Amino acid sequence: MESQDKILRPIYLSKRTFLGLKDLVIAFYAQKCPFQCSYCSLPTKSHPEPLPVKKIKQQIDWSFEQYADELSSFQQLSVGNEGSILDRERFPKEAIVYLLEQARAISSLKVLSLETRPEYILPATLEDIFHLTHAEIIDVTVGFETQDDYLREVILNKTIRRKNFEAKIKLLGEMGVRLTSYVLLKPGPTMTEKEGINEAILTIEYLAGVCQKFGTDLVIYLNPVYVAKGTPLAKAFSLHQYKPVRIQSVVEVIAETRDLNVPIYTGLWSENNTDGYGDYTVHKDYQPETRNALKQFNKTQDFALLQLFYQSKLDDRQYQSQLILL
Repeated sequence: MESQDKILRPIYLSKRTFLGLKDLVIAFYAQKCPFQCSYCSLPTKSHPEPLPVKKIKQQIDWSFEQYADELSSFQQLSVGNEGSILDRERFPKEAIVYLLEQARAISSLKVLSLETRPEYILPATLEDIFHLTHAEIIDVTVGFETQDDYLREVILNKTIRRKNFEAKIKLLGEMGVRLTSYVLLKPGPTMTEKEGINEAILTIEYLAGVCQKFGTDLVIYLNPVYVAKGTPLAKAFSLHQYKPVRIQSVVEVIAETRDLNVPIYTGLWSENNTDGYGDYTVHKDYQPETRNALKQFNKTQDFALLQLFYQSKLDDRQYQSQLILL
């Protein structure tokens, strides 16, 4: 049991530049997510039981106090609780109301981004948020991850059915809410590098097509998979001697989908949570320069920053093909 007097802190608090906007990012400490995604270790950082609303309000106050001198300059507020911030059992309506009341101090707010599972995207909930926020854009961020139903439902254990998700995308379009969708790069434990690239491209194409159909604005949050400690999927990765995706492949996915005109932000941090198989940095041909270019692309969406690295990969692929022919 948590002491009633203990002041809790968010799991994560930081700032970044997201698609050109100064973004305050908060992951609140709350009751752990009830779902059991096979690759996710974040529920181990959450509380096993419901938290009193006052404990969540304390986190809100503390978070805003840390950036009191620059609150007015933030243009985006991205909030979650390592589960679903729209889940009213784990983040009650009273807490959401308090959060958005305090967020009025962010006078330059353009985007309010709420991380959630699709089950909690409900018309009444979105209507409440429209009435409470002064943000120009409301965004919901969902971990759809992959268009491959077997990968998503069996390997990742997401329990996000395609038909249900498409219904939520339709609702977002009708209500004028933007979707940001996580897409995993190489999520299967037996996937080759090329299979991982192709699957990410197919997923982005699928999401772009559905969002276009329903008139829903879309942002892609592309995550190169890392092997998280202590997860069921980590055991499968170990069994199949999984190799994390190369950072050059992140560039390739962006390059091959840029004609869709969908903004892509890349997650380049493994949250200090990898096991022995690590992330893209374990490869001998890992290029810090590529990571730096991707960080700048995250801010500007200027593909010219990545063109040299993409061309280098194309040249390498052509060279390897010539060797096969010899």
